[in-house]
Amino acid sequence: MRIILLGYNSFVGIEISKYFISLKNVKLIYVGRKKSSLHKTVKFEVVNDQEKLKKNISKLLIDLNLDSDCVLINCISLSNVDKCETNKEDCKFQNSLFVNYLYSNLKNHNFKKLIHLSTNAVYDGNNAPYNENSACKPVNYYGKTKLEADEFLLSFNDERVMVVRPITLYGKLVKGGRHNPVSLIINSIQKKQRIKLVNDVTVNILYVVDLIRAIEKLILIDFYGLINISGDEIFSRFSLGIKVAEILNNGLKLIEEVSSSEFKTVARRPLDTTFDNTLMKEIGLYPRTLEQVINIL
Repeated sequence: MRIILLGYNSFVGIEISKYFISLKNVKLIYVGRKKSSLHKTVKFEVVNDQEKLKKNISKLLIDLNLDSDCVLINCISLSNVDKCETNKEDCKFQNSLFVNYLYSNLKNHNFKKLIHLSTNAVYDGNNAPYNENSACKPVNYYGKTKLEADEFLLSFNDERVMVVRPITLYGKLVKGGRHNPVSLIINSIQKKQRIKLVNDVTVNILYVVDLIRAIEKLILIDFYGLINISGDEIFSRFSLGIKVAEILNNGLKLIEEVSSSEFKTVARRPLDTTFDNTLMKEIGLYPRTLEQVINIL
């Protein structure tokens, strides 16, 4: 099996690479904007020009020499929610138009799977918990463009296409990358820095390696369509901070409880996008708890 990582240097892309690189029956192909000193890469960047983007995608797919053993995993996304709100053109091209043009070209090629990573931001946060049949009503432009891509892909009912909606992810801090919620809290505790955490935004959290294990199993069982992937534990950022401090037996006094009004943001955030992960468990996917994995972070 050849796994083609579109956006290999993203948080999820890096973890996918680390997970699959040791498997003998898998060959990884890295696609991204930047060259890497660690492996050969196929250079590709989403450009804000529709005709040029279409041509670049067409050339990319030819260069990849696709066949029935190829699994494409799309990690390309502009996920900075405030930046999406202030730069809607970049957001539209990366999160929606790129996906549309990619599949429109890809559908005429031979390939095993296209796995597109979506987001819990497609939900409005007013009717949790959300499952695969829940209505989508994004409250910001980021969520809107991600939903556009989801709906486009799912409209074809292609058995080679999978839309995976992960909830808030955590894991080891990627060198040069942004902190995730758990790594941020651990870092603050280790440095003995006070940290303000909101008490009114609620999600399940999901260890990023459990997402990748889920993707691996979904490929093996030949799943297609939409699936929500989440952990079982539900936290606000504040309750997450308390949990981390309790597990580490350190830093409890460093955590300050605040409401989200304390932080000024450009884009609205949904308040509770907790998932109902029944389908995930019916397939046999069981996430680990924070306490089970925190010692390897």
